Amino acid sequence: MIIRTLCASILLLFISHAWALKAPPYPQGELNGQQIAEQVYAVSHGLLVRNAESKQHGKEVAVLVNRAPLERRKNGRRPIVNTFETYGNSHPRNPELDSMQMAIIKSGKAKGTGILFVSYTNQEKSGIMSVWLPALRKIRRINEPSYEDTWVGTNLTYGELVLRKPEDEVHELLRKDIFQDCLPVMTLGPKEVSRYTRKLPTSQCGHKDKAVYVVKSTTKFKNWWYDYHISEIDTRTFAIYRTVYYKAGKKIKTIVIDWQSLDQEDPRIQYPRYIYAITHDSGVDSMVYVPRSTIQLNQDLPDEFWSEATLKKFGKR
Repeated sequence: MIIRTLCASILLLFISHAWALKAPPYPQGELNGQQIAEQVYAVSHGLLVRNAESKQHGKEVAVLVNRAPLERRKNGRRPIVNTFETYGNSHPRNPELDSMQMAIIKSGKAKGTGILFVSYTNQEKSGIMSVWLPALRKIRRINEPSYEDTWVGTNLTYGELVLRKPEDEVHELLRKDIFQDCLPVMTLGPKEVSRYTRKLPTSQCGHKDKAVYVVKSTTKFKNWWYDYHISEIDTRTFAIYRTVYYKAGKKIKTIVIDWQSLDQEDPRIQYPRYIYAITHDSGVDSMVYVPRSTIQLNQDLPDEFWSEATLKKFGKR
């Protein structure tokens, strides 16, 4: 469980899963819910670029922050914070590989821990996680987790962030609309702030008045933790700004993402400047912040860079 928690925490960005199709072309004309979902998948799973990295730049580094339920959040209790780097390859040269993702923890008790996730074009073959544990100086290999697996202290599932594919849900375009809200963020009290969280962004209002698709996605899995979710998706970039999950008609969780342009010719090439998720009953919330200065695309890196040898090398820093 500890290893899975670490993997989940730092593989949140630029991670993709085996899928029969790569990035679809930019669409023309009217779209249905399924077509919109396929575009969203391409945007959120990095399929539009050859590779991408979020690498520490000076003092700026990607940060993941997790807070406990409200009932356990005593006055002054600081959230759990991890800083990290990620390296994602969505187009390996080996045709048997679908993607290769690598991440390194940069701070805290797990500093130096590295994770390599490899997925395969053969959808019958499960992905493999390799974890470098610097304290033990060993590599541990873990089979692909289940969709519904969650992580201690977080409110996100492997299905949401890694494994769920468009064909796992039925997608219905409800309407076109105008996004009218500011995106919320994790708000920390003075005693909760640390050196890594004092620069977390404030609420983002820059997406107000943008045209969005409102799409309802109903799970095909029986007795699932949610019945459906409703997402508001930019009609030009196919970036999801907000997703609200429902169970038995009740709102149970909300995830917002501040997608920002990477100034590429294809407007769909975006990156998540921050992700904020809150579970409404318990108050558990999580936030990821990725400074723009840490992002680089299409670096000249061989497939061999995504390897257990690189995990060990980075883990010795």
